[in-house]
Amino acid sequence: MILYFLFTVVGVLAAFITSRVLDIPRPGRKARLDIHIAAAAGVAFGAKIPVWISYGFSPELILSGKSIMGGILGAFVAMHIYKYISNRQGEALGGRFAIPLAVAVGFGKIGCWFHGCCGGDFIVPPQLVESAFQFTMAFALYVFYRKTGRADLLFPVYLLSYLTMRFCIEFVRDEPEMAWGLTIYQLMALAFVPFTISILSGRTGKHA
Repeated sequence: MILYFLFTVVGVLAAFITSRVLDIPRPGRKARLDIHIAAAAGVAFGAKIPVWISYGFSPELILSGKSIMGGILGAFVAMHIYKYISNRQGEALGGRFAIPLAVAVGFGKIGCWFHGCCGGDFIVPPQLVESAFQFTMAFALYVFYRKTGRADLLFPVYLLSYLTMRFCIEFVRDEPEMAWGLTIYQLMALAFVPFTISILSGRTGKHA
């Protein structure tokens, strides 16, 4: 538990430092506060839903049991709700989050490995496979941004890649099957991939 907590803290600090040094334009202070509140609310709620669906709602799972994928998708949904309410549908607000998020999750998954959660039956521990994926994505997204300057594409590229990876790795993770032999995370990936592709296509189409 101590190492899990330690790597979680390291991940948060690394993400904060990464966000500060990245040369990506920021929205105004008021907008940043609103965005962070919306994203935090989405993470808090979204992180619990897959756990409750997979294992049932019980008192011990109210505080314990969190899903990184659920939190990411929860923030994704919350951001789009915020954009709709604030009439900012045309803006891409998640670009600054993608690289720091990948860094944070990369460290977090190492903590999961030490803690013994989120595992499965594979040659390499699934947690370390996910960690390697996250660090690789952080580097790839940074290189992509340096070459293109397209901050608006960072989050949809990251999310599409992450959903694809999670769908594949779920076959070796220890998660309950929900429908058609798939886990809740695979079903969520199938639901969100088309939406993510449409966003990516729309944004690339504007600059074609």
